[in-house]
Amino acid sequence: MNNSSTPSLKSRVQTHFYGRIIFIITFFGILLTPALVHVSAKFQGPGIENRELAAKPAVPTTFAQSLKFPAAVDAYLNDNFGLRNNLVAWNNQLRYHLLGDINAVQLTAGKDAYIFFNSHAANTPLAMIDFLCGKNVSEKDRAEIVRTASDFMRMAVQVKAESYLLLVPTKPVVYADKLPDWLQQQCAQYTPSLPGIVETLKALPGLKDKIIYPLAEMQALKKNMAVFPKNTFHWTGNGPQPVAQLVAENYMHRKRLLTLTSNLHDVPSDIQHFLPGVALTVPTYDPDYAKAGITACLGVACFPEFTGTADKIGDVSRYRHATVPGPKLLLITDSFGQGIAGFFSEYYGEVWHVSLNSINQLNAKEQARFRQILLTEYAPDQILYVFHDAAVSYFDRYGGTLLKAGQ
Repeated sequence: MNNSSTPSLKSRVQTHFYGRIIFIITFFGILLTPALVHVSAKFQGPGIENRELAAKPAVPTTFAQSLKFPAAVDAYLNDNFGLRNNLVAWNNQLRYHLLGDINAVQLTAGKDAYIFFNSHAANTPLAMIDFLCGKNVSEKDRAEIVRTASDFMRMAVQVKAESYLLLVPTKPVVYADKLPDWLQQQCAQYTPSLPGIVETLKALPGLKDKIIYPLAEMQALKKNMAVFPKNTFHWTGNGPQPVAQLVAENYMHRKRLLTLTSNLHDVPSDIQHFLPGVALTVPTYDPDYAKAGITACLGVACFPEFTGTADKIGDVSRYRHATVPGPKLLLITDSFGQGIAGFFSEYYGEVWHVSLNSINQLNAKEQARFRQILLTEYAPDQILYVFHDAAVSYFDRYGGTLLKAGQ
């Protein structure tokens, strides 16, 4: 009986022994893998998060630096340990696809798969939506916005009488019904900022027909088309086309030269970088410029006029008819100008579009030269300033920089 039980006991001991060995190897393998990946940039890959990761701290040379060194090392390791990129991507994928949750403070998950960009700064989440809803926007704030916006427009009209300001209602306003219930309830407690500000601006002498805020028109359009794609911030696709037509015909009094048709294709979402690991694509209708006989070009390389002067202004585009003559339009914008600029070629023989988001990178001499090229040498027949609605409190800084340059 003892002899027959001995192999069984020995087998159990061996199994237990090898099982412990396998467990120890697996355990330490799991612990060591991130460290091995960490020391090999080849396998770690570039950072994928929408923030600046903690830098590797320098060896301390003073007592004060030595006191801060452990915390700096801890922050560096937390941000840069091996496989961190993979874990961040897997976490985002699981939360988004299984729970419908968005792991990004600057994005808000809405109804029916809508995603809302809520703030330009991660340390002030919901700041843009709060402003549009009127939260913490006092009467004094509104009056100051009216003052600065009206001062800017008067200066713009002095520079060029045929100047207009288009304030584009953004997705949280146009698709307010797609915001989550808790955010709709919060916004319902306040008076929205833009309608009152625009009404006051339009009541000022000389500005009635200069200020354009097509909220009612865009809300009507959404019944038949996607004014904004579900998972973008910027104005893309063919949503801007009817608004360009409205502005050109009703405000700038232009006759249509032709009607652009569009081609459908997928493009990456402009909020993709906030959700690393989650593939966000946008079905987009883009104008077929070639079919219309229009030369469309995006980027500073399209403007030899800017060489050595405005090379730092990256968001620019131009559109020119090959055979159809027409007036010249200049669009001076923030990042919302790119989506609508090309559609104005339905009304203008040539369209120049420049974003002022990077104008502060130009020195004073470059700014003055840039202004001369745009306003004197190009000599547009009309100027349209295009900014999204939340920029109404600061757009004059960029526009004012251009208009005052060299004066």
